[in-house]
Amino acid sequence: MSKLASKEKIDDCNRSWLELLNDVEASTSSESEKLHKLTQMVLPKFVARLVAEKEEKMMIEKEGLKSCHEARVEGKQDYLTGKQKKQKTRGNKKKQQKINNQRKGQDWKKLMEMGLEPPPDMPQVFQDCIRDLGGSEIKLVIQKFLQVSDLRSQQNRLSMSLKQTRSLFLNEDEDRMLNAKRQMAVTLVEPCLSVSTVNLAKWSIGSSMSYIINGDYSKVLKNNRDSLKPNAVVQIWSFRIQPNSQLGFALIKVTDGEDGHVIN
Repeated sequence: MSKLASKEKIDDCNRSWLELLNDVEASTSSESEKLHKLTQMVLPKFVARLVAEKEEKMMIEKEGLKSCHEARVEGKQDYLTGKQKKQKTRGNKKKQQKINNQRKGQDWKKLMEMGLEPPPDMPQVFQDCIRDLGGSEIKLVIQKFLQVSDLRSQQNRLSMSLKQTRSLFLNEDEDRMLNAKRQMAVTLVEPCLSVSTVNLAKWSIGSSMSYIINGDYSKVLKNNRDSLKPNAVVQIWSFRIQPNSQLGFALIKVTDGEDGHVIN
Protein backbone atom coordinates (compact mmCIF):
# COMPACT_ATOMS: atom_id res chain seq x y z
CA MET A 1 0.00 0.00 0.00
CA SER A 2 3.06 2.22 0.16
CA LYS A 3 2.71 2.88 -3.59
CA LEU A 4 -0.92 3.79 -3.15
CA ALA A 5 -0.05 6.13 -0.31
CA SER A 6 2.00 8.32 -2.70
CA LYS A 7 -1.11 9.30 -4.78
CA GLU A 8 -2.15 12.05 -2.46
CA LYS A 9 -3.83 14.12 -5.16
CA ILE A 10 -6.38 11.44 -6.09
CA ASP A 11 -9.72 11.81 -4.32
CA ASP A 12 -13.37 10.80 -4.57
CA CYS A 13 -14.57 14.44 -4.76
CA ASN A 14 -15.57 14.35 -1.05
CA ARG A 15 -12.50 12.99 0.80
CA SER A 16 -8.82 12.97 -0.04
CA TRP A 17 -7.01 9.78 -1.03
CA LEU A 18 -5.06 9.69 2.26
CA GLU A 19 -8.31 9.84 4.27
CA LEU A 20 -9.73 6.91 2.32
CA LEU A 21 -6.49 4.98 2.70
CA ASN A 22 -6.34 5.55 6.46
CA ASP A 23 -9.91 4.34 6.88
CA VAL A 24 -9.22 1.15 4.93
CA GLU A 25 -5.97 0.39 6.75
CA ALA A 26 -7.74 0.84 10.07
CA SER A 27 -10.44 -1.63 9.09
CA THR A 28 -8.24 -4.57 7.95
CA SER A 29 -4.66 -5.79 7.75
CA SER A 30 -5.14 -7.79 4.56
CA GLU A 31 -3.67 -6.09 1.52
CA SER A 32 -6.14 -7.75 -0.83
CA GLU A 33 -9.08 -6.64 1.26
CA LYS A 34 -7.68 -3.12 1.40
CA LEU A 35 -7.46 -3.00 -2.41
CA HIS A 36 -10.94 -4.47 -2.75
CA LYS A 37 -12.45 -1.92 -0.39
CA LEU A 38 -10.64 0.97 -2.03
CA THR A 39 -11.86 -0.18 -5.45
CA GLN A 40 -15.44 -0.35 -4.20
CA MET A 41 -15.17 3.12 -2.70
CA VAL A 42 -13.42 4.92 -5.57
CA LEU A 43 -14.39 3.14 -8.81
CA PRO A 44 -18.16 3.92 -8.89
CA LYS A 45 -17.56 7.66 -8.34
CA PHE A 46 -14.76 7.63 -10.90
CA VAL A 47 -16.99 5.97 -13.47
CA ALA A 48 -19.82 8.35 -12.62
CA ARG A 49 -17.50 11.29 -13.18
CA LEU A 50 -16.41 9.91 -16.59
CA VAL A 51 -20.06 9.37 -17.59
CA ALA A 52 -21.00 12.90 -16.53
CA GLU A 53 -18.08 14.40 -18.44
CA LYS A 54 -18.97 12.37 -21.57
CA GLU A 55 -22.64 13.39 -21.35
CA GLU A 56 -21.63 17.03 -20.99
CA LYS A 57 -19.34 16.77 -24.02
CA MET A 58 -22.09 15.13 -26.09
CA MET A 59 -24.51 17.87 -25.06
CA ILE A 60 -22.07 20.59 -26.14
CA GLU A 61 -21.49 18.87 -29.50
CA LYS A 62 -25.25 18.45 -29.98
CA GLU A 63 -25.86 22.14 -29.32
CA GLY A 64 -23.09 23.00 -31.77
CA LEU A 65 -24.63 20.81 -34.48
CA LYS A 66 -28.04 22.35 -33.80
CA SER A 67 -26.61 25.84 -34.17
CA CYS A 68 -24.92 24.87 -37.44
CA HIS A 69 -28.16 23.36 -38.71
CA GLU A 70 -30.13 26.45 -37.77
CA ALA A 71 -27.54 28.63 -39.48
CA ARG A 72 -27.81 26.49 -42.63
CA VAL A 73 -31.60 26.68 -42.52
CA GLU A 74 -31.52 30.47 -42.07
CA GLY A 75 -28.96 30.77 -44.86
CA LYS A 76 -31.14 28.64 -47.12
CA GLN A 77 -34.18 30.73 -46.27
CA ASP A 78 -32.24 33.94 -47.00
CA TYR A 79 -31.08 32.44 -50.30
CA LEU A 80 -34.62 31.42 -51.25
CA THR A 81 -35.99 34.83 -50.27
CA GLY A 82 -33.30 36.58 -52.34
CA LYS A 83 -33.97 34.25 -55.26
CA GLN A 84 -37.72 34.88 -55.04
CA LYS A 85 -37.11 38.65 -54.95
CA LYS A 86 -34.91 38.41 -58.06
CA GLN A 87 -37.52 36.31 -59.85
CA LYS A 88 -40.22 38.81 -58.88
CA THR A 89 -38.06 41.72 -60.07
CA ARG A 90 -37.38 39.98 -63.38
CA GLY A 91 -41.08 39.21 -63.70
CA ASN A 92 -41.98 42.85 -63.03
CA LYS A 93 -39.44 44.05 -65.59
CA LYS A 94 -40.76 41.64 -68.23
CA LYS A 95 -44.32 42.70 -67.44
CA GLN A 96 -43.40 46.40 -67.67
CA GLN A 97 -41.48 45.77 -70.91
CA LYS A 98 -44.52 44.01 -72.36
CA ILE A 99 -46.74 46.94 -71.37
CA ASN A 100 -44.26 49.40 -72.90
CA ASN A 101 -44.08 47.41 -76.13
CA GLN A 102 -47.87 47.24 -76.31
CA ARG A 103 -48.13 50.98 -75.73
CA LYS A 104 -45.52 51.69 -78.41
CA GLY A 105 -47.40 49.49 -80.84
CA GLN A 106 -50.65 51.25 -79.99
CA ASP A 107 -48.98 54.66 -80.35
CA TRP A 108 -47.61 53.74 -83.79
CA LYS A 109 -51.02 52.44 -84.88
CA LYS A 110 -52.72 55.63 -83.68
CA LEU A 111 -50.14 57.76 -85.48
CA MET A 112 -50.78 55.76 -88.66
CA GLU A 113 -54.52 56.33 -88.32
CA MET A 114 -53.91 60.06 -87.79
CA GLY A 115 -51.82 60.26 -90.97
CA LEU A 116 -48.65 61.07 -88.99
CA GLU A 117 -46.56 58.14 -90.24
CA PRO A 118 -44.28 59.01 -91.91
CA PRO A 119 -43.93 62.14 -89.73
CA PRO A 120 -44.71 65.50 -91.31
CA ASP A 121 -41.87 67.90 -92.08
CA MET A 122 -40.83 70.71 -89.74
CA PRO A 123 -43.04 73.81 -90.20
CA GLN A 124 -41.36 76.67 -92.07
CA VAL A 125 -41.61 79.08 -89.12
CA PHE A 126 -39.42 76.76 -87.02
CA GLN A 127 -36.95 76.34 -89.87
CA ASP A 128 -36.68 80.13 -90.09
CA CYS A 129 -36.19 80.45 -86.31
CA ILE A 130 -33.40 77.86 -86.36
CA ARG A 131 -31.75 79.57 -89.32
CA ASP A 132 -31.84 82.89 -87.45
CA LEU A 133 -30.00 81.18 -84.58
CA GLY A 134 -27.30 80.04 -87.01
CA GLY A 135 -28.56 76.47 -86.89
CA SER A 136 -28.19 73.64 -89.41
CA GLU A 137 -28.03 69.81 -89.58
CA ILE A 138 -31.70 69.50 -88.64
CA LYS A 139 -32.78 65.93 -87.67
CA LEU A 140 -36.03 64.48 -86.34
CA VAL A 141 -35.25 62.85 -82.99
CA ILE A 142 -38.70 61.59 -81.94
CA GLN A 143 -42.43 61.92 -82.55
CA LYS A 144 -44.51 60.98 -79.51
CA PHE A 145 -47.69 61.41 -77.52
CA LEU A 146 -47.16 63.59 -74.47
CA GLN A 147 -47.63 61.68 -71.23
CA VAL A 148 -48.80 63.18 -67.94
CA SER A 149 -45.24 62.65 -66.62
CA ASP A 150 -44.00 64.95 -69.40
CA LEU A 151 -46.31 67.72 -68.20
CA ARG A 152 -45.96 67.83 -64.42
CA SER A 153 -43.91 70.83 -63.29
CA GLN A 154 -42.93 68.89 -60.14
CA GLN A 155 -41.27 66.20 -62.27
CA ASN A 156 -39.78 68.86 -64.54
CA ARG A 157 -38.73 66.60 -67.39
CA LEU A 158 -39.57 65.55 -70.94
CA SER A 159 -38.50 62.02 -71.82
CA MET A 160 -37.35 60.59 -75.15
CA SER A 161 -36.99 56.81 -75.08
CA LEU A 162 -33.82 55.65 -76.83
CA LYS A 163 -35.83 52.86 -78.45
CA GLN A 164 -38.13 55.41 -80.09
CA THR A 165 -35.51 57.86 -81.32
CA ARG A 166 -35.27 58.07 -85.11
CA SER A 167 -31.76 59.43 -85.62
CA LEU A 168 -28.34 59.75 -84.00
CA PHE A 169 -27.88 63.35 -82.89
CA LEU A 170 -24.99 63.25 -80.39
CA ASN A 171 -21.29 63.45 -81.17
CA GLU A 172 -18.79 61.20 -79.38
CA ASP A 173 -17.94 63.70 -76.62
CA GLU A 174 -21.60 64.41 -75.87
CA ASP A 175 -22.46 60.71 -75.81
CA ARG A 176 -19.56 60.04 -73.43
CA MET A 177 -20.69 62.89 -71.15
CA LEU A 178 -24.27 61.64 -70.90
CA ASN A 179 -23.14 58.05 -70.31
CA ALA A 180 -21.03 59.34 -67.41
CA LYS A 181 -24.27 60.60 -65.76
CA ARG A 182 -23.42 64.22 -66.54
CA GLN A 183 -25.77 66.68 -68.18
CA MET A 184 -25.23 69.40 -70.75
CA ALA A 185 -26.85 72.74 -71.50
CA VAL A 186 -28.73 72.90 -74.81
CA THR A 187 -30.83 75.49 -76.66
CA LEU A 188 -34.56 74.80 -76.98
CA VAL A 189 -36.97 76.39 -79.44
CA GLU A 190 -40.34 76.16 -77.68
CA PRO A 191 -43.72 75.52 -79.36
CA CYS A 192 -44.47 79.25 -78.96
CA LEU A 193 -41.14 79.98 -80.77
CA SER A 194 -39.51 81.42 -77.65
CA VAL A 195 -35.88 80.33 -77.26
CA SER A 196 -34.64 79.08 -73.88
CA THR A 197 -31.81 77.07 -72.37
CA VAL A 198 -32.49 73.68 -70.80
CA ASN A 199 -30.42 70.63 -69.85
CA LEU A 200 -30.06 67.29 -71.59
CA ALA A 201 -29.39 64.13 -69.57
CA LYS A 202 -29.66 60.36 -69.91
CA TRP A 203 -31.67 58.40 -67.36
CA SER A 204 -32.83 54.87 -66.73
CA ILE A 205 -36.64 54.93 -66.59
CA GLY A 206 -38.29 51.59 -65.86
CA SER A 207 -36.55 48.95 -67.93
CA SER A 208 -35.17 51.25 -70.64
CA MET A 209 -32.95 54.28 -71.13
CA SER A 210 -34.27 57.70 -72.10
CA TYR A 211 -32.87 61.08 -73.02
CA ILE A 212 -34.25 63.70 -70.65
CA ILE A 213 -34.84 67.41 -71.15
CA ASN A 214 -34.92 69.07 -67.72
CA GLY A 215 -33.30 72.10 -66.06
CA ASP A 216 -35.66 75.03 -66.76
CA TYR A 217 -38.14 72.77 -68.53
CA SER A 218 -40.88 73.71 -66.02
CA LYS A 219 -40.69 77.27 -67.41
CA VAL A 220 -41.25 75.84 -70.90
CA LEU A 221 -44.40 74.12 -69.63
CA LYS A 222 -45.61 77.39 -68.15
CA ASN A 223 -44.91 79.34 -71.37
CA ASN A 224 -46.79 76.75 -73.45
CA ARG A 225 -49.53 75.80 -71.02
CA ASP A 226 -52.25 76.25 -73.67
CA SER A 227 -50.66 73.94 -76.22
CA LEU A 228 -48.85 71.19 -74.28
CA LYS A 229 -51.52 68.83 -72.99
CA PRO A 230 -51.85 65.07 -72.43
CA ASN A 231 -51.92 62.99 -75.63
CA ALA A 232 -50.84 65.91 -77.80
CA VAL A 233 -48.53 64.67 -80.53
CA VAL A 234 -45.19 66.48 -80.48
CA GLN A 235 -41.98 66.28 -82.43
CA ILE A 236 -38.50 66.97 -81.08
CA TRP A 237 -35.92 67.96 -83.66
CA SER A 238 -32.17 68.44 -83.14
CA PHE A 239 -29.92 70.96 -84.84
CA ARG A 240 -26.41 72.41 -84.57
CA ILE A 241 -25.60 76.07 -83.94
CA GLN A 242 -22.40 77.39 -85.50
CA PRO A 243 -19.61 78.28 -85.08
CA ASN A 244 -19.16 75.85 -82.14
CA SER A 245 -21.66 73.23 -83.29
CA GLN A 246 -23.68 73.66 -80.08
CA LEU A 247 -26.57 71.21 -79.77
CA GLY A 248 -30.11 72.57 -79.88
CA PHE A 249 -33.66 71.18 -80.00
CA ALA A 250 -37.01 72.33 -81.29
CA LEU A 251 -40.20 71.15 -79.53
CA ILE A 252 -43.10 71.31 -81.96
CA LYS A 253 -46.76 70.51 -81.29
CA VAL A 254 -48.21 68.52 -84.20
CA THR A 255 -51.75 67.87 -82.96
CA ASP A 256 -53.77 69.09 -79.99
CA GLY A 257 -54.17 67.05 -76.84
CA GLU A 258 -57.05 66.74 -74.37
CA ASP A 259 -58.88 70.01 -73.97
CA GLY A 260 -59.68 71.15 -70.46
CA HIS A 261 -57.07 68.86 -68.92
CA VAL A 262 -54.98 71.02 -66.58
CA ILE A 263 -51.59 69.74 -65.41
CA ASN A 264 -50.07 71.35 -62.31
